[in-house]
Order: sequence, then structure tokens, then C-alpha cells
Amino acid sequence: MPNEPLVRLTGFLSTFILLALWEVLAPCRPLTTSKTQRWFSNLSIVFLNTLVVRLLFSTQAVGWAVIADQKGWGVLHLLGWSGGMAGTTAVVILDLALYLQHVMFHAVPLLWRFHMMHHADLDVDVTTGARFHPVDKGS
Repeated sequence: MPNEPLVRLTGFLSTFILLALWEVLAPCRPLTTSKTQRWFSNLSIVFLNTLVVRLLFSTQAVGWAVIADQKGWGVLHLLGWSGGMAGTTAVVILDLALYLQHVMFHAVPLLWRFHMMHHADLDVDVTTGARFHPVDKGS
């Protein structure tokens, strides 16, 4: 999908702006640090993570997906399901895998050390949801 990065960025920015406006109009509680300082810090982490994950991991994942498709590997390929059925099943399985990954990042002490970066934010706002260590990206 050639427009995938643009679609992701548009979805992220639209959601981010909507939630940021909501926080400004109806804050739940006062912040302990300045919003400018927090946003700069958290969004810098998001930017760095996006570069790292996009450059290192996504290219490799797409490459393996292309090879698997060309060689006919994979359970969904063997089942011979239509594109819609296989796609829906793949999304559900991927979502379940990400949920299980998240559970593991909470349960395994070594993984928790990476995931703790997300939970260490003293003030919770729209930027907290995107504040992850690159190893923890997506859980």
C-alpha cells in the first residue's frame, strides 16, 4: 500500500489533535509539569521511535511478508480463504498477539523495564499514549 505512511500519519494527527483540544477545553486535573516541556519530551520520543521502528523493523517485516506470499507460506494461505476473510482473520490474530505482547511486557521483569517508560509519565495526557521505548513499540 503506497499511501500507508500518509494514512497512518493522518489518523495519528487527527486523533492527537482531537484529544489535545479536548484536554485543553476540559482538563481533568492540573499538570505537575508544563505542557510545553512534556509535549516536547514525549513527542521527541515518538519521533525517534517512529524513525527507528520504520527504518529497522518495518522494512524487515514487509520483506518477510513478501517472501512468505511468494512462496505460499502461512496458515491463511493454506486455507485458501478470500482476501477479505484472510485479512479480517489476520487483523484479529495480530490484535490478539499485540495484547499478549502487552501482557508479557507487564509480567516479565526484563520486558517491564522497557515498558515502564510508558507508565513512568507523571502527568497523563494525549502524549502519554504514544510514549514507548523502541523495543516496546506497539504493545
